[in-house]
Amino acid sequence: MNNASCCPEATLPSNPVAQLWHAMAARWASHLEDVRKAREFDFVTDLSADTLRDIGAPEQWISRAAGRRETHQQHLWELRQWRDG
Repeated sequence: MNNASCCPEATLPSNPVAQLWHAMAARWASHLEDVRKAREFDFVTDLSADTLRDIGAPEQWISRAAGRRETHQQHLWELRQWRDG
């Protein structure tokens, strides 16, 4: 197997099957990178907006954490309403 086909700077192969394989591998690598980034952010959801502001987190992190927290609170409220009928 030629290692040059695995490198990002290599040219695309002319074989359609190899092109499809290359595209699938690139998409999978992109997906794994997205998952890694999402996991890096997960710690922020446990912190309050005030704590994030105190540590100097970007406003985007603060708003995402606040949004997740609000969604979680809404789900808890809906479960309580359903339970109490």
